[in-house]
Amino acid sequence: MVCTSHPLAAEAGRAALEAGGSAADAAVAAAAVLGVVDPMSTSIGGDGFAVLFDAKTRSTHVHVGVGGAPAAASIDALRSRGHAAMPARGWLPVTVPGVVEHWAAVLQRAGRLGFDRALRPAIDAARGYRVTRVVARDWERARPNLEAEQAADPAAGLEALLTPPSEGDTVTLPALARTLEQLAEHGPDVFYRGAIAERIAEASAKQGGWLTAEDLDAHHGAWVAPLEGVYRGHRVVVPPAPGQGVVTLRALGMLETISLRDLSERDRVHFQIEAIKQAFVDALAAVGDPAHAALDGLLTFESLEAAGESLPDPAQGATDRWPPAAGPTLFAYGAGEERADAAPRGDTVHVSVVDAEGNACALINSVYMHFGAMRVVDGVVMQNRGHLFAMDPAHPGALGPGRRCYHTIVPMLVFRHDAPWIVMGLVGGPQQPQGHVQVLSRMIDLGASIEEAVAAPRFRWNGGRHVQLEEGIDEALREGLASVGHLIGEERALGFGGAQAIAIDPSGLHAASDPRKDGRDGAGIARVTVERSAQ
Repeated sequence: MVCTSHPLAAEAGRAALEAGGSAADAAVAAAAVLGVVDPMSTSIGGDGFAVLFDAKTRSTHVHVGVGGAPAAASIDALRSRGHAAMPARGWLPVTVPGVVEHWAAVLQRAGRLGFDRALRPAIDAARGYRVTRVVARDWERARPNLEAEQAADPAAGLEALLTPPSEGDTVTLPALARTLEQLAEHGPDVFYRGAIAERIAEASAKQGGWLTAEDLDAHHGAWVAPLEGVYRGHRVVVPPAPGQGVVTLRALGMLETISLRDLSERDRVHFQIEAIKQAFVDALAAVGDPAHAALDGLLTFESLEAAGESLPDPAQGATDRWPPAAGPTLFAYGAGEERADAAPRGDTVHVSVVDAEGNACALINSVYMHFGAMRVVDGVVMQNRGHLFAMDPAHPGALGPGRRCYHTIVPMLVFRHDAPWIVMGLVGGPQQPQGHVQVLSRMIDLGASIEEAVAAPRFRWNGGRHVQLEEGIDEALREGLASVGHLIGEERALGFGGAQAIAIDPSGLHAASDPRKDGRDGAGIARVTVERSAQ
């Protein structure tokens, strides 16, 4: 089974499985297509994480395909250019794109078909694909920023993206097709130390960026030990720093101390908001470059129990907690006032796959904001992940040569006993851990099916006491949350994420592709079940 946010990507994954490929082959093939058909969300100019389960060895593996800051990048260098904080667009927030090496590493470890085979569906898509509803909507929303960036920098390379297509239009991306063909023919090295690398470095130099050919050549991803937590007997596995998976695990760990199933809906949601709030405040002070991250103590039994017991009950009201000012600018509100520059401007893509042998792969890719840095080279949209570097040199996520910043993308495996139960990712920047908690709580605490849990309306904490509630949430819940001090706002359409999830049980595989994205049918959420054969 393949579950993702676009039908062409899901089809590419299915074709890989039918050709004898593994879960890893299917995930990379689907992700490569997503970099073509959803170019505002992902690209070979972005980063990626993956969590894999090997059914033969019963082992779990995590690959972090995250690039570092260029060697010339530093807080002083940024300030010398007149910036108090990292800009959102242009070449300065461009970190080394890690996803090409990431895909190659995942395929080398767990694939069967090869790197070139994984890219073929993406090459075909780049030669012409029909635009889906959500992609058309998001492209149109990005139009003002695209036009402004192209006007400010005619060398930005955005010409092919300036006119948003309508749903059903056919889009061709010939420059991207040629780049993908070079990768398929020559392998990932051409991206980091070949002709493509040279052109990326040249564009960066011409437009005042820090990224050089030496930075690309020095890049390497890493296989790392997973970060693990437990929620009501279920082992939850996510990547470690620089990812924000610790937010999910810490929030779930706090909620372990509370019997959510026995509470009213208002009280249950109140505690979830407060746990997420506390987890973010703690993580945003601790997460950053893996060599500097300070996660010790955030997931100990004693720490989680104490934090859970300190969560305010509804009678005490909502807390006015803010992300640390020295940390990444991630939320729409900060230090008591709205941060206009912090509103997320894009999503991510996630692919969940389980193959016939029971191998599982949760793979997530992103360029961060819509169209990333809004700089394009050879059809490749460059990421702007460096926007999340902190400007305090003492912060674990401080800007510096080769360092990795706080990363929002989180793939996940949830285990029941010693086997995977849920393969999931939920896109949406800071909404990702919030969505994880809401989906898992609905399934584990309330007994919802995976389809019900994914489709249910969600909340989104935006900083302080600011909470956004999705359309479809009962009016009584809105009034109840407001009555205990949560500031319920609807003025900011920040989005509620998009989950791609597969549940595994003895009867077979059950998948839910989020109705908020394009991986669905016209009637609503895509509900698919694959029954196990008698054999």
